[in-house]
Amino acid sequence: MNNKKVHLPLTTPLYSTYHTQGSGSAVIEANPSIRNWYLNNVMLLTCTKQFLNGYTSPRLNILKSLWNNNPHLEQKWYEFEFLGGYVNPVIRTLLDKGYYIYFLGVDDYYIKGKSMYRQRHYMHDGLICGYDQNAKTYNIFAYDTNWIYREFSISQTSFNNGRKAAAHTGEYGHICGIKPLPEPVEFEPETVIAQLREYLEPTPEKYAGEEEERVFGIAVHEYLSKYLEKLYDKSIPHERMDWRIFRIIWEHKTVMLERLIKTEKALNMAPIASTQYESVASDANNIRMMYASYHLKEKASVLPAIRKKLAGLRDREENILQSFVSQIL
Repeated sequence: MNNKKVHLPLTTPLYSTYHTQGSGSAVIEANPSIRNWYLNNVMLLTCTKQFLNGYTSPRLNILKSLWNNNPHLEQKWYEFEFLGGYVNPVIRTLLDKGYYIYFLGVDDYYIKGKSMYRQRHYMHDGLICGYDQNAKTYNIFAYDTNWIYREFSISQTSFNNGRKAAAHTGEYGHICGIKPLPEPVEFEPETVIAQLREYLEPTPEKYAGEEEERVFGIAVHEYLSKYLEKLYDKSIPHERMDWRIFRIIWEHKTVMLERLIKTEKALNMAPIASTQYESVASDANNIRMMYASYHLKEKASVLPAIRKKLAGLRDREENILQSFVSQIL
């Protein structure tokens, strides 16, 4: 290996709305069977109800989708505060040995090409997948200035400036070398069915009490509808909207479709559920695009149309998945 230049390959991640999600499955090129862990286990939607009382985001996520939830990744942690002048040599050494670098606590403001460059000070994260000592650059996988999640090159100097700026505020970041473990991960249809039953079980009524802060499973859709209501009546202003939520929904449905296809094949079932579910995934993409257009230009009439599509998507998903799991003893 030429130690002046190293580049580790990236895989298109299953979930990539947040850096903390995308970094997990982007690094599994050396053991693609780890994809099965996501298909087996990472399904349960979750959000909070804080937006009903002044918060401007439903904080939507998918349980266990963060990179450090993945038990099939080796982890080597290092705190910037204790590395002194050896941050860059440690990064290069890890990359030389096949470790991708997840970093956190580096100020985007100084990193040309990154999402908040020269916009605002934001202690952010990302994934380093390569370096070039001749050009003094790092290859990173992160949101760029156009909010496209992709691989691009940054100067090592800008990275150093970002982490030093964070340190001056007292917020020391860290890096973690991550590498896929070699053991094969099997697809487990029985785990999928158990997860599907858990996903379908909650109802909005179950989480109606004030003491219940988080919502899980298919009930999340009802709360996203409430979130759209708050945008419509302007109690959540357009400029404060969380523009990411329907990307998560689209990714959730896309992975669910893959999961259904694989489960049907594993159990020698006719591809009925997966064929029906294709329209759910397609509608999720349409909703994502409609919501993105609303983010770009406020047009209140778009929100009721999204709510209607979301309600139809949720009902069809429930019918398809309930029918699917009812066939399996």
